[in-house]
This record gives sequence, structure tokens and C-alpha cells, in this order.
Amino acid sequence: MSAGLQDYGLKLMPYSRLAKPAKGQTVVDPDFGTRITRITDCLSDFNNRCVAPAYPTAMAWNCDETRFILYAPGSTMQSGGQQGWAMYDGTTYAFIKFIPINPGDIEQFYWDHQDPATLYYIDNHSVGSTVHADLTAINVETGVKTVEYNFIPNLPAGWPRTGPVRCGYPFALGINAKGERIWGLGAGGIPNINGQLGLNVFGFNQTTQQMVFYDSNYVAQGQARGTTPFPLLSGQGWVAPDPASQNSTTGRVFILDINGKYVRTVDFDAYEHCDTAMNAAGHDMLVGSQYNRATGGNGNVIVADLTTGAIQNLVGESSSPVYGYPATGSLTGSTAWKNPMWVVTGMTGDIYGTGNSGPTTNPTTLLDQEIMLTSLTTGLTYRFVHHRSTGNYSNAPQSNYWAQTNVTLSTSGTRILFQSDWGNGDPSHPVLNPDAAVDTYVIELPSYNKA
Repeated sequence: MSAGLQDYGLKLMPYSRLAKPAKGQTVVDPDFGTRITRITDCLSDFNNRCVAPAYPTAMAWNCDETRFILYAPGSTMQSGGQQGWAMYDGTTYAFIKFIPINPGDIEQFYWDHQDPATLYYIDNHSVGSTVHADLTAINVETGVKTVEYNFIPNLPAGWPRTGPVRCGYPFALGINAKGERIWGLGAGGIPNINGQLGLNVFGFNQTTQQMVFYDSNYVAQGQARGTTPFPLLSGQGWVAPDPASQNSTTGRVFILDINGKYVRTVDFDAYEHCDTAMNAAGHDMLVGSQYNRATGGNGNVIVADLTTGAIQNLVGESSSPVYGYPATGSLTGSTAWKNPMWVVTGMTGDIYGTGNSGPTTNPTTLLDQEIMLTSLTTGLTYRFVHHRSTGNYSNAPQSNYWAQTNVTLSTSGTRILFQSDWGNGDPSHPVLNPDAAVDTYVIELPSYNKA
């Protein structure tokens, strides 16, 4: 995947002017030399101010990369606009149609690993007075839906049956050596916890249709939405964020085996943006940004080996080279499940360039406003493009959530989706406009083979 990319290390990169391309136009980043193609015009296409990848941890691309899904938010629609999950051709980038799905949240849809037409989600809805939480498979080409499991009537005795049933963040599924899909779920109907939706949590094997209940010495049955356990990428167990470590300098997670039993504690704050991954040895990993740690664990790419408990600082205060304190607005994704040793990270950071507090002539950047690939095998990081999105700037008078950089790897990892409001078309005079249109772009890495 790194073929044709350059390891710039700590080099300050120039941040040059680049006009927003027209839909379908390919431009070259003047500083990194990366090819960028704009694939949406949200206002013209859908009368909506945003079309974006749902989230870096969501599987936008199907297994053979012939299709991918973007999301048009209801909150950004204009009068008469369209909202929903938009499917695109994975080669031409042409819009095909909206897919009629209703997942527990916008990111909670999952492509099958063998069938490029099958997508899974949990459909929470009511028919009359009957509440459903149906694990549903949809053929995205024909629209035919198949209910594979209804959670509500199968919940344990005494649990509320009012729903919803939702996945745990970072919304990943685990796939084990047998090909079984492992989910980390929670069923609602209980009082809110820590100001969030309260859920009774459990694991679920989609293939055997068995529920797994976690070690109660480490995982309370009732959890907030943000501490719902999620599967290991290997499908061999689950990760449970420790609620007692939230908002502290000692964030940690509990690792549970396939039977839900406690295995070990790992020093990693899963409340920050992170994703599951795997290294070359087949060890499950957590990768993401870490802030305000008690020890030298701050950085934009911190890696926790969930098999050994070891922590690596690959891009941060104690990395080699030393990048320093992490840039803000950092999001990480590792959805290239055919290349799980690679992660992509996008950072908003300082929209005026690194080290600047306002508009500056000839700004330069080190991580700020950049996207980078990191190898979990070599530890090397390749900074390769400016995303030019300003709306999620932490010091903006009004931050635009939809302008954050949801960097999303394709299945092979050779292409990357990201959204941008292009407020840094002229980085010497950034534009902060919370109402700016947010469109999606695709990067084809030099390793991508169109054939």
C-alpha cells in the first residue's frame, strides 16, 4: 500500500492554494503530489449541504470494491432535499440509488465479506404495538430483505422489550477463523447512564445465533451507549471500555474471550476516536489518538496490542521521530480488512498551518490539515495529502460536525474516501463557514490498480 508514497518524517510541508475541483474533476495536491477526485456535488445532487462517509470505522466499501455507501444527513437538507444512505459505483464513482435501510445509527451497517451485494444492519421499528429489532440482510442490487434474527423476543427474562438494539463503538464486527460474525450489542429500555442511552449489553454470534454475557466482575450488565463492548477484529472476543476510567488520565479497556470471560486489562482510552486492527502476527489491536495521558502515551497514532497489552507510540510525543502532542480533530480508520495492518488518520488541527494562530503568508504543516497512512508492521507513517476542511476546527465559533475528516479505507486499502468543506482552498486565508457544503473526495493511491 505504501508503494509510491514518501516518508516525510518531521518535514514541514508547504500548504499551497488549490481551488475546489468540480464534481468528477481530478486534481493533484500541489504539495504532496497526490491525486484527488471530487465525486459529489451535494447541493446539486441531493439539495443537501453534506454527502460524506458515515464514519472512519464504518465499512463504506463492499468486499470487491464495486460499491460504496455515503451518507446524506437529514439535518443538512435544504427544502425538498434528499437524505439517507447513498450507494455509488466503486469504479466510476457514479451515484446509483439510495438504499432503504434503517440501522441503529448512521454508521451501523456492515458489508458481507464474501457476497458483494449483501449488507447487514439491525432494523429497530414497531409494527402496531410490537417492537422489532431485526438483524436484517439486504441485497443492495435487488432491494430484497431477509430477517436473520429478531432480538426482542429472545432477550433474557426481565429485560425490557422496548428496544432499541445497537452496536458498540467503534461499530466493528469480528470475523473468526470459522467465518462467524461476532457482534457487540446492547438492548435499550433501561434508564440513561452517565447522560447517555442505557443498554443491557451482550455479545452475539450471528452464525450460531447465540448470545454471550460478559464477566460481571468487569462489565456491568447496564452500560452507557459509549461503553458498550465491541468485538475483537479476530472474532475471538470483545473489548469493554472501563467506565470508571472515563475522563481520566488512566483510560483502560478490559479484554474478554469468546465466552465473555476476562482475560486482561490494557491501558488505552477507547473514549477517543479509535478503531480495531490487526498486526502481522495476527494480534488484535486498538489504534487511535490519545490525549492527556499520565505517561508518554499522547499522540495521533497510539497502538495497543490487545494480546500482550503492549502500547506503541507511532505518531506522538514519544514516537521516533518525535511528532509531539497530537493534532486535534483526529480520526482513525482501519476498514481495509484485506490489509488490516494499515490505518489511515485524518487531522483537522490548526487550520492556519502548524504553529500559526491566524492567517499566515506561505503556511506550512506537520500533521495539521493532513491525512496519513501508518503501517502497524514497520511503524512508518506516510503523510500524503491536505484535506482542506476547516469546519471542524476546535476554535471555530461554530464547529460543523459534518466537516470532520471521516477518512475511510477501501477493502484493499488502496483508496481512501474523505469529506471536506474546502475552506482551505487558499490556506493563507482560511474560510470558517459552518454552513459550507461538505462534499466527498476519493484518493487513489499509487498502489491502486484499476484493472
